[in-house]
Amino acid sequence: MRKVLFLLLFSVLCLASCSSTKVTGVWQDENYSGKPFEKILVVSIFLDEENGRMSELQLARQLRQKGVSASAGHVVLPTGSRSSVETITGAIGQHAFDGILISRIADRLEKTRVTAQGACNSRWDSDYRQNQRYSLSPCKPGSLSQTTAVYGLETNLYSTKDGALVISLASETSADRPTDDLIKDFVKSVVDSLNSSGLLAK
Repeated sequence: MRKVLFLLLFSVLCLASCSSTKVTGVWQDENYSGKPFEKILVVSIFLDEENGRMSELQLARQLRQKGVSASAGHVVLPTGSRSSVETITGAIGQHAFDGILISRIADRLEKTRVTAQGACNSRWDSDYRQNQRYSLSPCKPGSLSQTTAVYGLETNLYSTKDGALVISLASETSADRPTDDLIKDFVKSVVDSLNSSGLLAK
């Protein structure tokens, strides 16, 4: 079983390597014996209401493309109640969801990185002003740096039958890109990971 989980983690990391959202950890309940999920309620608790709604809509859309019936939390739940256990429990019973996918920001930190392109631009400007010609001198990256916010994200899939956690995904994404791109990368990483785990009904 450990070998299976190792292969699963390896495949998830390979899928995430093509995305700017990086999956940093996967935990899956090896004792889960239920069927793959057919109807999932998607709840995203992010920085604000708009980003949460965008994430829910895109997650639900991509899950439906995989053959799963999925609903965005803000469509099913009353406004401002996506973090209410009682409201979510009521919606689960009313709509017969067999799974609930909850995503949230677990951590935020500042990360500083070298911006090689900026260093090259500065070198070009300097050489051009001094020599009055286009510079062909080599560009040495490393003189400039940029600080950006990095968010640690947690996505958990629960079985509504008994409330048990079935799989948990940890990922990281940086806020140095447009919000639309950030959410698209995050959604793709999550859905690809769930699909490779065998937990989505075909």
